[in-house]
Amino acid sequence: MDWADLSDVDVPTVVDLSVRCLAVDGGLPATASPGYVEGRYAGPGVTAVGAFHDGTLIAAGSVREAGGSIVVTGQVDPSHRGRGIGTALLDRLLETARRRAGDLRVETESLTPQADAVFGARGLRRTFAEDVMRRDLSAPFPRAQLPSGVVLAEWSDDNHPEFFEAYRISFADRPGFPGWSRSRWTDWTAGDDDFRPPYSLLARSADGSPIGFVTCARDFLIQVGTAPSWRRRGLGRCLALTALTRMRAAGENEAFLDVNANNPASAALFRSLGFQPLARRARYEPA
Repeated sequence: MDWADLSDVDVPTVVDLSVRCLAVDGGLPATASPGYVEGRYAGPGVTAVGAFHDGTLIAAGSVREAGGSIVVTGQVDPSHRGRGIGTALLDRLLETARRRAGDLRVETESLTPQADAVFGARGLRRTFAEDVMRRDLSAPFPRAQLPSGVVLAEWSDDNHPEFFEAYRISFADRPGFPGWSRSRWTDWTAGDDDFRPPYSLLARSADGSPIGFVTCARDFLIQVGTAPSWRRRGLGRCLALTALTRMRAAGENEAFLDVNANNPASAALFRSLGFQPLARRARYEPA
């Protein structure tokens, strides 16, 4: 096995490795896309390293700057695990990361018990986790009834401030609520080319107040939320199913979402809608 620095020209090789890992570990298909891989293994401020066996890339990792933090990520070919390669890779990456200024963060797209043990042995503690879930859109949908008096509206330039208000009142009581400004949340939600306004719906009560919402990208539910006073009335269920129905009508075959590991109520809702867990994404920081 030989270690070597990786550069932009190695992105296709890292993509191939990501595809092999995704096939075994599960997770979001987008994490094995060229654009996603390039953003983590190439470009300014990125240091990437790989392990090769007989000319084949069997492990890769990177250190990059993101939001004021120094972020470490890596992956090992499933057929070469259990040989200490992941531990050796992590040690190399941590050594590089600690020479940079910034808060250390380690990220994984598909957490395994083995990876969790390695992180813990290096003095890292898990600070965030979310489960990736998938639904086959060809499978029948359960029924849902929109609460009386509630009206739905698609995302538009005129009503996105109301979407933000629905988001704020839906999640302000959740642990870790970031308190973002409207512009920051809007950019995060709708700033990508994959954002889909026709699937993104605002729920208003009979008096016109925003009481819930769902935002979506191509084949992805970004967020679903309801105001506390409207929970347990089937509103979130109806919003999600309406969005999924529109996805299917547009020709999409599957839908994905992320749900925080500390939000069992939402996870139960999505399981009742036919979503199945694929993988767990996680973030670690020094203990």
